[in-house]
Amino acid sequence: MKKNILSLSPVDISLDALLSALHLDKEHEMIEDIVAVHHAAVSIAKPVAVFAPLPVDARDGVVVLNGVRLEEPFVYEKLSACDTVIPFVASCGNEIEEWSKTFEDSFEQFVADMLKQLCLKAIGERLFSEVREKYFNDGEISTINPGSLAEWPITNQPLLFEILGGVTADIGVVLSDSCLMSPTKSWSGIMFQTEKVFHNCQLCPRTDCPNRKTPYIGN
Repeated sequence: MKKNILSLSPVDISLDALLSALHLDKEHEMIEDIVAVHHAAVSIAKPVAVFAPLPVDARDGVVVLNGVRLEEPFVYEKLSACDTVIPFVASCGNEIEEWSKTFEDSFEQFVADMLKQLCLKAIGERLFSEVREKYFNDGEISTINPGSLAEWPITNQPLLFEILGGVTADIGVVLSDSCLMSPTKSWSGIMFQTEKVFHNCQLCPRTDCPNRKTPYIGN
């Protein structure tokens, strides 16, 4: 298995992008604090990702990737017809994660948290670009993510890490006993090529999610 590691440094997050994400403008009374936090964040942040192209072995309702068995029917439904899939883990990076813990002021914590989210978004966009250029240059790219849906619960997160041969040594992401990732702004899943894009949101009934990409269509 050949793993690919991506890193963004410096990360390109403008002040305007941060203000837009915060739903604020340059006339905000705390703009000087926002500018200071933004400047510090972009100077230290190193968002990262690791991914690997893997052949799919699908039979008897089970998908096997790099010797690891994924037995959820949902995973089999989505991946069994694929020749190649791309397991991945992406993160805002430990540098900005540790830096964000130094703030005591709640507003600065809020701004720092949004910057971590934007770092994760930036490395996610770079990840999609790399995968499209190298492996899926036609059709749509869809993802499934452990923990996003009941059909593939977060308890399967260790299996994804196992498929990638561990990721802590590669990009510093650590998995807790409760299957949560650290840094907290991390994202994991499997990319695959489809004729029509699939979003987890299609099967998620949570209507108040700020990250919803498409309407809920039911099971």
